[in-house]
Amino acid sequence: MSQHEAALRNYLLKYKHPNETKLDIINTVTQYRDLRPSFDPFVFNDGTHRQLVQLDGTIPVNYKGNVYNIPITIWILDTHPHNPPMVFIKPTSTMQIKPGRYVDANGKVEMPYVREWRHPTSHLLGLVRILTATFGEECPVFSRASGPIRPPGITFPSQPPYTANQGGMPMPAMSYPASSGSGGPGYPSASYPAYPSSGSYPNIGNPPYPSYSQPVQNSGYPPPYPSNTANPPYPSSQPQRPSGYTAPSGSYPSSQFNSHLPYQSVVNNVGAGERPQFIPGGTVTEADLRASLLSAVEDKMRRRMRETFAQAQAEMDVLSKTQKDLSDGKQKLEKIVSDLEKEKVEISKNIQMLQEKDKEVKDAIKKMEGQQDLDIDDAVITTTPLYRQLVDAFAEEQAIEDAIYYLGEALRKNVIELESFLKRVRELSRKQFMLRATIQKCREKAGLPPLA
Repeated sequence: MSQHEAALRNYLLKYKHPNETKLDIINTVTQYRDLRPSFDPFVFNDGTHRQLVQLDGTIPVNYKGNVYNIPITIWILDTHPHNPPMVFIKPTSTMQIKPGRYVDANGKVEMPYVREWRHPTSHLLGLVRILTATFGEECPVFSRASGPIRPPGITFPSQPPYTANQGGMPMPAMSYPASSGSGGPGYPSASYPAYPSSGSYPNIGNPPYPSYSQPVQNSGYPPPYPSNTANPPYPSSQPQRPSGYTAPSGSYPSSQFNSHLPYQSVVNNVGAGERPQFIPGGTVTEADLRASLLSAVEDKMRRRMRETFAQAQAEMDVLSKTQKDLSDGKQKLEKIVSDLEKEKVEISKNIQMLQEKDKEVKDAIKKMEGQQDLDIDDAVITTTPLYRQLVDAFAEEQAIEDAIYYLGEALRKNVIELESFLKRVRELSRKQFMLRATIQKCREKAGLPPLA
């Protein structure tokens, strides 16, 4: 992470909270190593440009038992972490965005974790974890497939063709051309499932990639499982045709025969669970409709529960880290308080000792003030004769130093003659030399450091 830290230090110079932002980014790229920070210009909707840090790369998503690397880009504002980042899906040339509840057609991701961003409980690592959990339920991209996918599964009872003798609108036999192919690998495919010929419905199972139904070209009527649209296409009113007739391809006009095809509008509300079995005649029983609605509600509740659990887990991780930081801080504070208590006891002892010394000094001053004839030499009391000799020699040597100084002043003012000055200085200097030698010897004997 040293290269990231060095780069982030330069990137975050103009950010309001560089230290918190850098720590948040480092924690995220440590867990998700495919995300890489960079510093690029970002254009807002009002046309303004700003240099922002972005995390660009892929995140692993477990979708229906397979792990896919979903490409994303997270733009971090310069007021981070007090404002939420912006998340975008960044598909490659072989992918296409699948708009959903949390992803729009432009690839921008909007979810409760971003809308309800709160510092310090919200952070980038929690956001990426929520993204992996959410994309595991609804994959935001799919690959551009070269052909449709035929999902495996069980066989439903066949749909007999309508004839002129049956009630309602006359319809030709259900005939769908079969096709084969495979979706693009690596991401869920957007190819459309092929439908069997007259006599059976497509088998229902758990295909590895989700498919999105739409009417198959060159087929006169919509498939038995239409796409989830508000107004599914219906065949136009035509005279009775032979059972083998197939209408030409193209779009269908407005549905004016909805009352004759009740199952078309019912299937739109069927969830991701079991699909109802159609009985001959094209209607859905009440039990099948109830089972389908229960399955749809169960699937929706399961998605909501997983999303809520993922968000709660991310918040729990943040709270656990906060608790650990607080525990470490508590230990540091307890150590600081303990050290302060020890220093307080030591300072109290020093204060008591200084008070005793102050009292002794005051008593000595009073005693000395009471003495009238006090010899200054007797005021200094040494513990050993060696120290007495040292004190006397030092005092005499300093006196000679002063005498030489004043002789020099007298010569400068012409008080004494030069000859007398030289004679007296020579005598005093000889004596001063001997005294300094004595002082040096005494200090060596007493174990004191030599004079500088």
